[in-house]
Amino acid sequence: MSEKNKIEQITEKQKEQMPVYVEKWRKIGSKTDRLDFEKTKKIVDDFREIINMSPAPLLIVDNPIEAWVSCVLFEEYKVPLESIKEEMVLVFDGNPKKYQIPRASLPYQTGSYFASVFSFYDYMFECLGVEIEKDLWIKYKKWEATSQIGMIYPLENITVVCEKPIKIHLNENRVLHRDGEPAVEYAGLGDYKIYSLNGVEVPEYLAVTPAEKLDIAKYHEEKNADVKAEFVRKVGIEQFKSLGKILDTYKNYSEEEEPFFYSSQYELWDMEAIFSGLSKAPYLSMVNPTTKIFHFEGVSPSCNTIEDALKERFGGSYYKIKDMA
Repeated sequence: MSEKNKIEQITEKQKEQMPVYVEKWRKIGSKTDRLDFEKTKKIVDDFREIINMSPAPLLIVDNPIEAWVSCVLFEEYKVPLESIKEEMVLVFDGNPKKYQIPRASLPYQTGSYFASVFSFYDYMFECLGVEIEKDLWIKYKKWEATSQIGMIYPLENITVVCEKPIKIHLNENRVLHRDGEPAVEYAGLGDYKIYSLNGVEVPEYLAVTPAEKLDIAKYHEEKNADVKAEFVRKVGIEQFKSLGKILDTYKNYSEEEEPFFYSSQYELWDMEAIFSGLSKAPYLSMVNPTTKIFHFEGVSPSCNTIEDALKERFGGSYYKIKDMA
């Protein structure tokens, strides 16, 4: 784009179109249509051309695990194309030939999972009128077409393409979420499923177990802070607190002196009841003022007040926070 055509700002009407493009590409990215062989072959051969690779035979498999196993069988063990699916079944059925399947690598191109990137370019070209050279535009459209298919592994003498999931569940915030079953599920071998709550990948048990049947003692086994937050959100903060006893609460303080205590609803609870062998297990309870998500974080046994816990979290210093931007 020349300097004279440089976009300095966008109009209100153009801003209003942003959600339209987000929704357009959300629908594209979450489609679960089965792939047509001839259409897929044209897309991947065009894609191979723009990455300087010649056309090659196409193998379509059901899920990412199958795709990776197929690549290893073809590339490392020289299994011919016509025998790959048969050998792949053996791998998933006990692996009698003892193929060594290394840890999977990411595909060269993620297909429909790249929809968010294409939404950006689509908006720039169609809504803002950004122009690029013709040959680059042709290459872009060939790249964009990969959003119609699944993950792509373009090997030297074969292209392995993964089908799209058979199920994709998003919540109202357009992030992966499904309480009670997988958020993403593929067909085929390997039982490939992804469990997610509110956009956070979680263990299967946390997604599928009803809230009232979750064992709260498993909470302290989790190491990831986002997973722990989803555990608390699903079970409910009150159910957690019902097993402990309160040590300190924001209500013990003046709202005028400690407004941040009130906006975050800080409380310190002793949760030793869910930990065997501990005489004291203080946990700081708080609500994120922005997202309204409750957090429940362990602090050291020396903490007896909210101030003690915050001082520990702030690395030994205590800051009186009056407000947050």
